[in-house]
Amino acid sequence: MITLPKDWKIYKHAIIDRCRDLIDLKLWNGITHNKLDVWLRNFNTEEEKYFSACILDSIVYRCNAQTYSLIHQLLYKNINNVFRLSEQLELQCFPDNMISNQIDPLVRFVPVITKYDPGTKSANEILRFMKRHFYISEEWIIPPWEIYNHLSQGVKAFIFIDDFLGTGSQFDDICIYENLLPIINKDLVVYAPLVAHEVGVNFLKTNYINLKITCAEYMSKDHNSFFTNYFENEIDNAKNFYTEMLYNRGIVLGEGNKYGFGNLELTFAFEHAAPDNSLHVIHMRNENWHELFNH
Repeated sequence: MITLPKDWKIYKHAIIDRCRDLIDLKLWNGITHNKLDVWLRNFNTEEEKYFSACILDSIVYRCNAQTYSLIHQLLYKNINNVFRLSEQLELQCFPDNMISNQIDPLVRFVPVITKYDPGTKSANEILRFMKRHFYISEEWIIPPWEIYNHLSQGVKAFIFIDDFLGTGSQFDDICIYENLLPIINKDLVVYAPLVAHEVGVNFLKTNYINLKITCAEYMSKDHNSFFTNYFENEIDNAKNFYTEMLYNRGIVLGEGNKYGFGNLELTFAFEHAAPDNSLHVIHMRNENWHELFNH
């Protein structure tokens, strides 16, 4: 059980009112008042209701308009900086050369997916945004398993696109499945997620020394602190309370992923989806639990 602060009801109402303002101001575009209300009804006891307010207070949300800004930052600044600083990647006119399908730019965008992932995978969603809002030609977008074929055609750079780099395990899996280490070692691969977490960046830099990583937004380990920030004096109690609350709703969490994949303790979400590194409480759905964000 967690301890309720004396004025917890005032705090809860203030946080919910703030969330409603964010919805009205379109900063939480994609979330309706009704969806917020349905999510809040997941929480029954006073302790659960206080916990829900702490979750809402901690959320970092990126609506689609903000996501488009992150994509613009990535395309027109961050990736260009990688090209300018690389001796291998001497490419001109990026990303404008990715718009026309008449002249091969010798660059390919690659979603961070495997052959077994659904088409709704978030990396594909970001590439759809890039096609729709930045006019990137579909001609220059390929899946990871076609990389070596395009390499034989003279392609000079492969830019992996994703919305969120959490632990780095997904990209690592793709590198293993598709045997990408040789082309990474030739400095031909850029990994460019919109948002990158320090844990994943360090993991990939350790395992793929020549991999170039750039992002529009960076999250440090300080973001892995939900329970510390809100339950500083009873962290273990709060963690047990969290897992028991979900268990009672039929949600059983794996040991290494109790607090989001990799136990990163995040409360981060895009309008199109929350990464699985975020706490399950905001994106999990079953017959006993309603999600706040898509997953």
